[in-house]
Amino acid sequence: MDKALLKRKDLDALLLAIRTRTEKTPVYAPARDAKSNGTLFRLVESAADIHLDGTNTLVSAKALFFPQREILMRFSDAALSQAELPSGPFVVFGMRPCDARSLTWLDCVLRGGEQPDPYFEERRKNALVIAAACDRPGPACFCTSVGGSPYATAGADILMSAVIKDDALLFEAVTEKGRAFLEANTALFAEADERSSREREERAAAAERSMNVFDLVGVKEKLDAGIDSPLWDSLTRTCLGCGVCTYLCPACHCFDITDETQGRDGVRVRSWDSCQFPRFTLHASGHNPRPLKKARVRQRIMHKFSYAVETAGAVFCSGCGRCVRSCPVDLDIREILAAFKELP
Repeated sequence: MDKALLKRKDLDALLLAIRTRTEKTPVYAPARDAKSNGTLFRLVESAADIHLDGTNTLVSAKALFFPQREILMRFSDAALSQAELPSGPFVVFGMRPCDARSLTWLDCVLRGGEQPDPYFEERRKNALVIAAACDRPGPACFCTSVGGSPYATAGADILMSAVIKDDALLFEAVTEKGRAFLEANTALFAEADERSSREREERAAAAERSMNVFDLVGVKEKLDAGIDSPLWDSLTRTCLGCGVCTYLCPACHCFDITDETQGRDGVRVRSWDSCQFPRFTLHASGHNPRPLKKARVRQRIMHKFSYAVETAGAVFCSGCGRCVRSCPVDLDIREILAAFKELP
C-alpha cells in the first residue's frame, strides 16, 4: 500500500494501534507548550495532545535522534563500560518536511563514515518518521530556496497531508518501512482516490506559491571570494554569540565530550556545542583560531553554504526559519546571503 486515507476521527485508533503493537511503542508529536506559547515534540497519548496547526515546532526533533546530552561511557577505578545503546521502536509523528530533510544530513555526518555513531545509528533504525506537509509556511520559512518543499519527502518514511473535503489525512509511503506501516494498519485506512490525490497536488502547489524564494545560484562562489570581506564586520556587528541559531538548527551537529567524575566513579558525556561560542575552537595551548565574533559567524555561514557543498554535496540548511525567528537581535541568514550575492 503506497497511499491511504485516514479519517481524522480515527487518529486515536491509529495511535493506540502504534502504542500497543510492540511493547507500548512511544509516539512523539508536536504538543502545546504553555511556557513558550508554542509547540515542542513531546510524548503523546492521544490525538488531543497533538497540535499540527501553524508552522514547525520551536525546537526541532533532532534531539530524539541526537540528544543534547548523552552518556557514552561509565568508569569506576580502572573498569570501563560502554553505555547501553538505545533500543526499541518509536514513532515521530508530525515532523515538518524541513526537519525530516535535515535528518539526511545528520545521516551523512553521523552514519556516513567508516565508523558510524552507534547511538544515532540505532535511533535512526528504530524510528518511524511520519512527516506532516506544511500548508501554511511562516514568513521566516524558506525551504524552497534551499532545494526543499513544504511537501518534501526526504528523510521521512511517510508523508502525511490534509484532505479537507474528506476530513481526512492522506498517508503516502516513502520508504519500505513506511509501506509496511500502512500494510500493518490496513483496517484503519481507506484507499486513496483520485480526488484526494488531486487535492494534495493543489495544496502542495499553493503552499510553494505562498513562499518568497531567493536564488542561491552563485552564492557559494561569492562567499568563497568574500572570505575576508569587510562585509562580515557590518553584517555581524550586532550578534551576541548566544548560539541560539545553532541549538535550534535541525542540521547543526557540533558537540563536545567531557568527563564528569565523583570520587573514583564517573561518566563520559557528549553534549551539544556551538561554533558561535568563543571557546569552541580554543586550543590547549591557549591559541584560538577564531577569537573574533565575525570569524565565528562566518564559520557558521561558510559551513552551511560552502564547506558542506564541497564535502557532502549539499547545502546544510533546510530553510526551517528558526534562526530567523529566534535571533534576539534579528539577524537574518537570508539577508546575509543576499548581501554577499550582490558583491561584484
